[in-house]
Amino acid sequence: MVFSGRLLIKFTIVIWIIACAVALAGAQGKTEDDKALLGPLQLQECEGVKLTQCELAKNLILTLKMGDDLTCEASFIQIQSLGIAPGEDWSYADPHKIVNLDEIKEIVLEIHRAYNNGMVRLDGFEVAAGINRFCRDIKGPSAIPVPSKKDKKETEMTPASSPPQPQPKEQGPAPAQKPEKKEGTPPSVTQGSGIQQEGGT
Repeated sequence: MVFSGRLLIKFTIVIWIIACAVALAGAQGKTEDDKALLGPLQLQECEGVKLTQCELAKNLILTLKMGDDLTCEASFIQIQSLGIAPGEDWSYADPHKIVNLDEIKEIVLEIHRAYNNGMVRLDGFEVAAGINRFCRDIKGPSAIPVPSKKDKKETEMTPASSPPQPQPKEQGPAPAQKPEKKEGTPPSVTQGSGIQQEGGT
C-alpha cells in the first residue's frame, strides 16, 4: 500500500511537469504567432497621433459593434470584460491618458486572440483598419498626402491625367460661305478677313 501511494505521488508529479511543459510550449507558440501577426499589422495612420485611452476604447466599442455612444468608463468595462487592456489596465482615474503605438498594437493583438477564441466578430486586421480610419479622422484634412513638386510636374506632363485642352481651329476660308463683295474692293479679298484667296496679291 505504501508503495502504491509513493508511485501515485511520483506519477502525479510527472503528469504535473508534463502539463506545465505543454502549457509553456503553447505560450511560446502564441508568442511566435503574435510576432508573425505584428509584422503585417499596419497602424501607420496612428503614428504621431495623440490618442487617449478613452478615444481608443470608444472607437473599439464602435468598431467591434459592442455598443453605441458609451462613456469612457463603460467602454473600458466592456473591453476589459474580454481581457483586453493597454499595459496593465485601463486608466479609470485618467481616461485621457495617451496610448502609444506599441500599446495600440498590443490591444489589436489581444482583439485578434479574442477573435480566434470566438469572443468578437472582427479579427485584428479589420480592427486595425478601423483604428487607422479613426486616426486619419483625428489628423484631419491635412492628413491627405500632398503631392510633391516632382509628382505635380509628372501629372502636368501626362496627357491622360490632365483635362483635355481645346484645340485651336485652323484658319482658312469658311467651307460653304461665299464672301461678300463691296464696291471698290478687289474680288480676291474677303470681307473683314484680310486673308487673300487664289489669284490675289
